[in-house]
Amino acid sequence: MAIDLKTNGGALLAAFNDVVNDSCDTDWAVFGYDKTSNTLKVVETGDDGVEGMAEELSDSKPMYAVVQVTDPNSGLKKNIQINWLGEAVRESRKGVVQRHVPDVERFFKGCHVRIAARVDDDVDEKLLLSKVAKSSGSNYGVHKEKKKDYGPVGKVGSVYQRTDASKDINVQSRNQYWADSEAAEKTRIADEQKAKASERDRLDAERRERETAEGRRRDDQARAHDQESQARKVREREAETQQREAERSRWKQQQEAEAEQDAAAQRDAVSSRQQQWQEEQARIAANKTSFDMGGRDNAEEQRQKQQRWEEERSEIARAKAETRATYEQEREDEPEEEPEQEPEQEEEEEEPETRYEPEPVPQREPEPEPEPEAEPEQDMYQPPAATGKRAKAVYDYQAEDDGEISFDPDDIITDVEEIDEGWWRGTAPSGEYGMFPANYVELID
Repeated sequence: MAIDLKTNGGALLAAFNDVVNDSCDTDWAVFGYDKTSNTLKVVETGDDGVEGMAEELSDSKPMYAVVQVTDPNSGLKKNIQINWLGEAVRESRKGVVQRHVPDVERFFKGCHVRIAARVDDDVDEKLLLSKVAKSSGSNYGVHKEKKKDYGPVGKVGSVYQRTDASKDINVQSRNQYWADSEAAEKTRIADEQKAKASERDRLDAERRERETAEGRRRDDQARAHDQESQARKVREREAETQQREAERSRWKQQQEAEAEQDAAAQRDAVSSRQQQWQEEQARIAANKTSFDMGGRDNAEEQRQKQQRWEEERSEIARAKAETRATYEQEREDEPEEEPEQEPEQEEEEEEPETRYEPEPVPQREPEPEPEPEAEPEQDMYQPPAATGKRAKAVYDYQAEDDGEISFDPDDIITDVEEIDEGWWRGTAPSGEYGMFPANYVELID
């Protein structure tokens, strides 16, 4: 920030003029800053010389002083400007004040000597007088000049000789000099170019060597990284293969155990259904025999037996009708995969089995014995109406009974029928239809 010399400009110039004016008793004035601002003001003036001025200077403030002293050589009045910067002044403030010094010197014109002071010894009166005595022109004094005897004055000699250009200038030597200088310059330029080319070639060779070494290092690192990656992948594959084999072996053992349990349960269920069917056939045969022998009973008993037989036959017909309705409903849902003639064939095959009607009691014509109904076997081993469901084999399975099918992994099994949670039925790729464990496949449709 610039120094402010306008606010108190009149007071500053008045105090300065009092010091430099020989007719005024004031011989010194001290100037300082107004508090922390950059506005310069008059601090104090006096007529007690350098000692009085030095007492007003503070170690913690930047200040300026003008003092008038008598030159010890010439006896004339000399004005000294002192730029005071105490040792206790902050460094940041010192930098600002140093930029104000030229403006202050231009403002206080007419000072013969300007000095910079930091401590009291710098403003000692003897030191100030010595600097004034050493200043330009201060050592000269007319009253000190003494008369000198130079002796008789003789003629002044001269070494001047007339110049002959034709003799002094040798054109051939001059031309030879410039030719030699030009040749030397060309030689120097050629040498510099050769040196630069050699240095450039050397730098290029070093750069190529560095690039080659760096390329080999990167290739080695990449090769080592690839080898490490391949080895890691091989180890991971081997570990994964071992883990998969162990898991597959464990899973296969578990599946075999579960399949064995499911097969045993299924066989028990099939045996139970076959036993129930045989008991039903025996009961039907017993009812028929009792009905045939009923001619010997009274008519009321025969009518009751015939009524019970009709109820049983109607119950069987109703169950078959419900089965056919279920198949027809499935065919309507998926008409493109439903065989057209299969329900009729089943109906034709089942019709002779349930078409038994007893003759009137008096005639009692012998009837052919009904063949055992194959409905359970047909449900178990013959494909029903196409269901449209398909399954993909996850594990291989080999049939253990005649009513089961065999398949390999990824084989597609069609017309899947979910008869219970553990066992399903379907058609294998070989065309065989039968039961298979449900946990060996997964549905895909």
